[in-house]
Parts: sequence; structure tokens; C-alpha cells
Amino acid sequence: MLLQMIDFATRTLTVISAAIIGVLAFLVSFDAITRTLRIPSIWVFDVSLYLLIAAGFLGSAYALRSGSHFRMVIFADMLGPAGRRWADRIAYFATFAFAVMMTWLTAGYVLDNYNAGYTSGTILDAPLWIPQSVMPIGAFVLALEALSSLIRDDYPSVVEG
Repeated sequence: MLLQMIDFATRTLTVISAAIIGVLAFLVSFDAITRTLRIPSIWVFDVSLYLLIAAGFLGSAYALRSGSHFRMVIFADMLGPAGRRWADRIAYFATFAFAVMMTWLTAGYVLDNYNAGYTSGTILDAPLWIPQSVMPIGAFVLALEALSSLIRDDYPSVVEG
């Protein structure tokens, strides 16, 4: 049941991340056209920046699941299959620990900015806690995905190229 919930969370954030990339393509095109027509927008740059960061954080669990995260495998490959498995376990435990710590710290950061009422300070003047809220969400699901791999003792192959 837990693994199914983690799978659902990872898939949901992956779909949201992919949709954000589609929205980004539209926004950049929109901004290019409006600038060409000499009616530039005042909000596309800020929103695009927030969405790009959101796509990265929300897609990180899927990247871990699919083997797309940065990995150093040269030493693990020297250890043979059993050594490689232990290296993966250690790496995924470290990822889990890092993601738990990042969830805690970024959640505190978002809460502090919410309580202080900080805004972006740009023309859009967006409350910072809104775009920052993707950090603890993405980190939390990354931690869950690392935990899922540890429970299943199943680690993806490294994606080449």
C-alpha cells in the first residue's frame, strides 16, 4: 500500500512537471511574440523562472526512479555486481537522508517567508512562499521515492548519454 502511494505521488508530480514544461514553452513563445510586437509583458520572466524551478523539483523523484540522476559509477563498477548493489544502497540511503533534511529545511524556509510576508520585489511582486512551496513538496516525494527503492531493494540502471 505504501509503495503504491509513493508510486502515485511520483507519477502525479511527473505529470505536473511535464505540464509545466509545456506551459513554459507557451510562455516563452508568448513573450517572444509580444516583445516583437513591442508590447512586452511584465510577468512572463518571473513566472517562467518560478515554473522552471518547479519543474525541476517536482520531476526529481521521477529522475531518481528512472536512473537519470547524476551518478558516479566508475568505482561501483569495479566492485562487481554485489558491490554495485551495496553502493546503490548506500547512495539511495544518502539520497533519502538528504531529501528528508531538505524537506525539513525548505519547509521551514517557506513558512518563515510566509510569516514574514516576503515578496519577490519585482514588478510582479509575488509572495515568495507560493513558488517556494514546490521545494519541500519535491524534496518530500524524492525522499519517498528513495525509500521506495530501498524497500524494494531495486535500483535502476544508469541512463547513458
